[in-house]
Amino acid sequence: MPVVVEGYKELIQKLNAFEPDLNKQMKIEIKAAMLPIRDKARGYAPSPYPSYLYNWADKGRTNQNTIDGSRKFPLYNPAEVIAGINYRAGANKKSRYGFSALYSVVNTSAAGAIYETAGRKMGYRGQVWVGPKGQGKDVSHSRNPNAGAIFINSMGPLYGQGNQRGRLIFRAWNESQGKAQDAVIHAIEKAARRFNERATQSSFGLAA
Repeated sequence: MPVVVEGYKELIQKLNAFEPDLNKQMKIEIKAAMLPIRDKARGYAPSPYPSYLYNWADKGRTNQNTIDGSRKFPLYNPAEVIAGINYRAGANKKSRYGFSALYSVVNTSAAGAIYETAGRKMGYRGQVWVGPKGQGKDVSHSRNPNAGAIFINSMGPLYGQGNQRGRLIFRAWNESQGKAQDAVIHAIEKAARRFNERATQSSFGLAA
């Protein structure tokens, strides 16, 4: 899903300094390529809740379930999940691999992130079960040893490959079959080409 374009940072600096109109047009075209991903991902958010996970639904009650004894496990509210899927322009925090996304569709709600990726790390069996009195993080403290598997399998399959699998944004991106990616790269390459053309024309003008 990430697209790495070498020289992009330098291109943006030059466009901002000398050809801001090209930068503006490029951003418009990139946004036009990314918004369909956002909209399609929003359409994959189940309503009122995934499958028969009735107890996960936000029904206006106080959630008594915790993740590690302190943090409340987020309840599923379809309106919040849908509103939390957004397009962002501008550098975000660097990942553990040192990359920072400049244009992205993000999932900002906790419940939406859970629905997006549940089962991706631990598989469809879920976390290791230790029970309510068990110790440790990233383990299941549920009274039901099969709770994790039931929870994850009620959400349906993950779409994509490896760590780029999901049920909302990753699914929409995977189903675009590279069209959004190609459109983004095309917009960047077009801006770079037009910048070089203008620079060449300017050089000829000065020489004349």
